[in-house]
Amino acid sequence: MSKYDILEIDELLTLARAHDDEAFDEIVHRYTPMMRKVILGFNPTGYDFSELFSEACVALHIAAQKFDLTQGEVTFGLYARICVRNRIVDFLRISDSNLTLGELDIEQLSDDESLEKRIVERETFERLLSSARELLSDYEYSVLLLHIQGYKTAAIAKALGRTAKSVDNAKARLFRHLRAELSGSTEN
Repeated sequence: MSKYDILEIDELLTLARAHDDEAFDEIVHRYTPMMRKVILGFNPTGYDFSELFSEACVALHIAAQKFDLTQGEVTFGLYARICVRNRIVDFLRISDSNLTLGELDIEQLSDDESLEKRIVERETFERLLSSARELLSDYEYSVLLLHIQGYKTAAIAKALGRTAKSVDNAKARLFRHLRAELSGSTEN
């Protein structure tokens, strides 16, 4: 038993932020079941689990650094789960968008206009997500990712531990930011 086994999560986060690697190792140990569950929830066939787990650990580290210890509304576990989920979604989306010619259907190659249209749509979507990551707060970005996946307001509110009104307000803000960004980029 190490001295870290008995510490509360707030104490571990404080130590991890002070670059105590053993404290972060304990956080990883405690949250490994959650990270495995999130990863396996995507049914990631065709992906190396260790690569996905590494991405989850990066998300957990970022969560440990950014979590607001002074607020009392959201637990670190929920915040970490959202961060891990968002990171895996981003990773899988980027991985899926990196098609090689060997993975393309021959019929798609013969239809240059269709292929070109798909590439442009994908590049536009990736630029939008990249811009969104920079423009939006973590909460707004989480709402956007869940919205894109087809979740309704009530489900987003439940997943993020917020009210439906809070989610609706976040949607209004994030769409306003994205519209302004898109209209600004089309004027250039």
